[in-house]
Amino acid sequence: MPAFHTKTIHSILDPVAQQVSQLVILHEDAQQGRIMPDISLPVTAVCAAVQNLIAVGKQTVGHSKDEVLKKDLPLTLDMVESASKMLVESATGLKVDNHSKKHLELLLNGARGILQGISSLLLTFDQGEVRKIVKSCAGVAEYIKVAEVVQTMDDLVTFTKNLSPGITSMTKMVETRYQDLTNPSHASILAAENDQIKQALPLLLSSMKAFVTFRRDKKKGEAEAQENRNYIVQAMGDSIAEIIRVLQLTSQEEVMMALSSETGSAQGTMAGGLLIGSLAAKVHSAKELINQTGTDAKTNKAGIQAVEAVLDEARRIARTLPADRKAVIEGLCDELESLKRELVMLQSSGQGDSARAHAIAAAISSKLDELQMKLREAITRKVAEDFMDPLGPLNAMTEASRAPLNAPARAETYVKKVTDFQDHSKKMADTAIALAKSGIVTDKNLADSLILTAGKLKAVAPQVVHAAKIVYENPDSKEAKEHYDMLKEDYQKQVQKLTKLVDSGLDTVEFLKASESMLREELEAAKTITRAGTDPQTAFKHIATAARTANRVVAVVQGESENSEDPTFKTELASSSQAITAAIAPMVTSAKTCIQQVGNASAHHEFCVKAENLAQAVHDVYNVVDTHYNPPPPPPPPPVEEAPERPPLPAEPELPPRPPSPQLMEAVPLQSVDPIGYAAHKLDKDAKQWEDNEMVATARRMAKLFMQMSKFARGEEGEVRSKKDFINTARMIAKESEDVVKMARKVADACTDKRMKRAILQLVDKLPTISTQLKIIAAVKATRQGGDDAAADREATEMLTDNAKNLMQAVSEVLFATEAATIRVPPEQRATLGLQWVKKGARVF
Repeated sequence: MPAFHTKTIHSILDPVAQQVSQLVILHEDAQQGRIMPDISLPVTAVCAAVQNLIAVGKQTVGHSKDEVLKKDLPLTLDMVESASKMLVESATGLKVDNHSKKHLELLLNGARGILQGISSLLLTFDQGEVRKIVKSCAGVAEYIKVAEVVQTMDDLVTFTKNLSPGITSMTKMVETRYQDLTNPSHASILAAENDQIKQALPLLLSSMKAFVTFRRDKKKGEAEAQENRNYIVQAMGDSIAEIIRVLQLTSQEEVMMALSSETGSAQGTMAGGLLIGSLAAKVHSAKELINQTGTDAKTNKAGIQAVEAVLDEARRIARTLPADRKAVIEGLCDELESLKRELVMLQSSGQGDSARAHAIAAAISSKLDELQMKLREAITRKVAEDFMDPLGPLNAMTEASRAPLNAPARAETYVKKVTDFQDHSKKMADTAIALAKSGIVTDKNLADSLILTAGKLKAVAPQVVHAAKIVYENPDSKEAKEHYDMLKEDYQKQVQKLTKLVDSGLDTVEFLKASESMLREELEAAKTITRAGTDPQTAFKHIATAARTANRVVAVVQGESENSEDPTFKTELASSSQAITAAIAPMVTSAKTCIQQVGNASAHHEFCVKAENLAQAVHDVYNVVDTHYNPPPPPPPPPVEEAPERPPLPAEPELPPRPPSPQLMEAVPLQSVDPIGYAAHKLDKDAKQWEDNEMVATARRMAKLFMQMSKFARGEEGEVRSKKDFINTARMIAKESEDVVKMARKVADACTDKRMKRAILQLVDKLPTISTQLKIIAAVKATRQGGDDAAADREATEMLTDNAKNLMQAVSEVLFATEAATIRVPPEQRATLGLQWVKKGARVF
């Protein structure tokens, strides 16, 4: 069966598949008694292309040192050559006798053989290329292990000279490969691991240099440098192993997850605008199921299990929260647990459909909403707290490690700062993962990146501690400081990347609200202490926290400005951000004066005024962002005054009514029986959330076309009655997909929010690849349908099913992303897009 994992294979296989489709249609026409035209020209064109491939293949066999390729390639060349001869013979025979059964059979078998043979040939070529890259990767991975036995500076120089060219060659080969892949998840993994290896090389050499130096000079720090070296060797080996694993993902099962596949690090794809596997999606699923109580035993059980899944996740998150917020979440969980138990008792006694059961289900649904809201607030507040000063503990540990040997309390201070750094790193990583899984983040790639980057931060933090200890024990060593600075820089990059990802995933309005609340709490605490004049150290701590919180707000606002292309919004952000910056220093100065002048009412009053100025500046920026993202509804239209009667207009011819959107059957097909039909109903259901616009109507037409294809593929009667209809339906779906891409791109071009723009473009980039696959698969299925190879026909149907689900899922995601992005299109441009997004039942002014 065709493989679709590279753009190169796509570009060659697509035109071949379209030519084969035409031959299949001609074969079907002839079977139905229609006159067969002379097919010599198209057959000659196909055979000429085939002969070129065969010539390249034979030349490759003659020069290749790849024994597997030399063994496999001749077999595929023979397959293609045999199919080519069948086509030539069929064209010759049909020219004499239009309805020759023998030559019609040769035509179909030849067309089938050409498609299968060229696919096998391309895959054989491709596997040879993969083996080349894998061999290079394996060689580098093996040589990296030599790092663990390098003991002298001369050995290190030799090691560096040997390793650097190999890594350069390997990373270039991997880069070329991932740029050719059609699966963005696989390409993304390869790109990330490739970059990781490039970044790790100087760290490896630095750790080796430190190890060799301290071993030679018999200084403290040798063990820590060795730990750094071993960690980096292991990390590079793991990255290369992951590259090799992904390079070898070429089987149909792996690739046809195509553009919705899992990387293994995050939750899943989008469904109804929610990330599958996230807390928000779990709540949504639980509410849907629990409200169907009494339907049947299976649904009852599924609803209870869905609620339990939410409770498990909520309690897991609660364990990471401060005591007061933890108590709120656990209290809600206990209430839900009690309601759930009561509902289970009613269901088990046959009263699952009673009025009491439905009342409890409604209470559970309401309580789930409350729990989700409190969890969102708690996670947002935790992000605000844990990312308030992302690099502060690192800088404090750096300072402590470099303190002079005679500094007072040097050891105690160093140990405390190391502990603070370790705790802070873990908090940031855990909070980022909680955010990724909460449902606040709705972009799968972003959720994946959050989890991956958080994992890397956790892994690199202990290595920074090892390097810091080397500096602590050798404060005058240039090598120790240089090595520490390299690892410190790597850590800083991970923190900055994670902070940026966190800021991208947050609801900025909620974050600013949480930050303002934090700021006011810190300032109020400082006011109380300074009024009493009892604890200046604690007062300074609250003031410093308030200042850091304000600075963090400024950083987030700067990110919002960089993300926006709306000039008015950017101007408002700049002005309100400057007001915060201008208010920080006066607050800190007045606070210091107040602390130094205990009992001075005037100084305390001045501090209170400056503190309120800062709090108000933060509140003002919150208002700017909130108004931008949540604009007030438009005012109702003015009452219509009765106009004087007008003379009747001349009669005009009646326009034909606008055709309604296609309607699918009401009964939802069983996923196990008709997976394509099930996916079609899901797409139609997603699209029906809105009143018809051009994109919604296109999506619903695609759903209907897929339903028709599904019936034919399963041998049922329907609107698709022939292979010709089947192939043409696939082409129609591909054309509809092109239209969705065009409409979405227009919205993306006009959208002033760069994150939303990027999200749409990432989604629509999938559609051309998947729709091209659909046309190829339709040709494969057409050559197999009704044939004597049931296994091949079944495999073709499975390919069609996977492709259909991927394409409809992608279109659904594009609908939600386009609606969201339309809000960020300037009103004067919105009307030109021709896409008005109105939820059904919503009032439009």
